[in-house]
Amino acid sequence: MRKWRDMPKIVDHDARRRHIAEAVHRVIHDKGMGSVSLREVAAEAGMSMGAVQHYVTTKDQMLLLALERIGIWIGERVAAVAAHQSTPLDMLRTTVLELLPLDEERSYLNRIGQAFQASSVVSENQAAAMRIGYSHLLSFLAEQIRAAQTAGQLAAHLDAGKEASILYAFAQGIVNATLVGHYTPEEVAALLDYHLARLRAG
Repeated sequence: MRKWRDMPKIVDHDARRRHIAEAVHRVIHDKGMGSVSLREVAAEAGMSMGAVQHYVTTKDQMLLLALERIGIWIGERVAAVAAHQSTPLDMLRTTVLELLPLDEERSYLNRIGQAFQASSVVSENQAAAMRIGYSHLLSFLAEQIRAAQTAGQLAAHLDAGKEASILYAFAQGIVNATLVGHYTPEEVAALLDYHLARLRAG
């Protein structure tokens, strides 16, 4: 009979991919997108080059893995706060606020996101991944707007799809100014509330 210590180790591959993705995030945040390389990320992750290449063999694959992880991270944050929202309008407001750099973790995410925004302009693979993410997010925002209309919280005549795009444009447009300190978190929340108040029913 084989002894327990002789049994092969069980590797959590999802956890390893997440570990690599988070190492990419740290390199981007601390040193910039141009510093991302298999060697740099392996060192940041505390892994050998060979171990990293078991999961990603090129820089492009590594960046796509890190970009996918950002989407998952945002989704997890939204899901966590969604459980505490009582109305569709509350859910809509909370979702938009989760996209903005209003605390340390969201600022960290947005700095990395800004780097991907820039690099996706010259990387079709990253652009394609971001288009998928945009579609999911905009559909979710539009769904919440329709639910708020049904509940009588937002004006019935609004085009939910267009309003979702405007809300996303608001969020993206205010990110950089908030990151550099032009707006405080309180001012950002007040601006969002001002916009949503203009959409209310009645």
